[in-house]
Amino acid sequence: MTPPQPANPSVQMIKRLKLLAALLIGILFLSTEARTNVQSSQDPAAWGSNHAGKPVPEFVHGDECLFCHRNNIGSTWQKNAHALTVRQLEDAPELAPLTKGHPAIAKLGSEIEYFLGSRHRVRFLKKDGYGKFALLQTQVVLAEGKAGEWLATDKPAWQKQKFGDRCAGCHTTGIEAKDKTFSAFGLDCYTCHGVVDLNHSNDTSLVLLAKKAKTDARVVTSLCAQCHLRGGESRSTGLPYPNNFVPGDNLFQDFKVDFSSADDSSLNAGDRHIFRNVRDVVLLGKSEVTCLSCHQVHANTSQRHRRALRAPICFDCHNEEGPFKNTKAYTVRSPLCEY
Repeated sequence: MTPPQPANPSVQMIKRLKLLAALLIGILFLSTEARTNVQSSQDPAAWGSNHAGKPVPEFVHGDECLFCHRNNIGSTWQKNAHALTVRQLEDAPELAPLTKGHPAIAKLGSEIEYFLGSRHRVRFLKKDGYGKFALLQTQVVLAEGKAGEWLATDKPAWQKQKFGDRCAGCHTTGIEAKDKTFSAFGLDCYTCHGVVDLNHSNDTSLVLLAKKAKTDARVVTSLCAQCHLRGGESRSTGLPYPNNFVPGDNLFQDFKVDFSSADDSSLNAGDRHIFRNVRDVVLLGKSEVTCLSCHQVHANTSQRHRRALRAPICFDCHNEEGPFKNTKAYTVRSPLCEY
């Protein structure tokens, strides 16, 4: 009978190393979980500063920006969704026929100067003094780009306060909250890039969101959330939009939001997705994914989105089982925007 051979020392060493590696991975996982639990209680208002209640700062307007960026940005900006929040009548030829598209509207057609919205609903505006719009009560639902159902046509009336009370924060630039007046209609470059250092032509890292700037995830999230995180309220004014938010500020020092909506299954998938991402960044301290990880504003493309890794946040809109490219059907509703 052959006596048992002693164990190979190298084999025993490998087994011990594997066991040690497994223990280290377990400890790392537990420590990560512990950090996440600690991060979940962090105060979203604890960093940065804000301009709430202060005068709107002097900023470079878009027409000046386009002097240099006319080829790479200016050529496509007029078709960008961010540029279509408010448009003059002469800049919206596809919407101009709507002013005569209903008998009740046709009577007021000569007064209509601007359009609010362009994809699902269209509202009608006219100037009502410096930095103010009057909003027509009547609106039209678009179906495949054409007029569908008309709403509130019985007695069309101009509402002088509603635009400033509800819409100005996300559809105009440089809002003075006290008087609810704006510096420019639509969204100017300032809305996302803030006050730009004039020396940026020599050093592009001076511009917020520039490739070389390495903008903090919380800053990115704040400036996107100023419009896209719907359902919040300014602590200082009570308005449904922040008080003089300047890109680079901490939005959540003035803007109060209930982040439990991130887990509200009754909320439409699009808005819940935004709440989840913002919560992950400002409450949980996760900086890996921001709005700009998938969404390219200037390019107006979903190319990055298509290349996105499959993560839990993706399944707000995509099917977790079955073809990933298939998205869940949902309808966005907003009591604030009246649709």
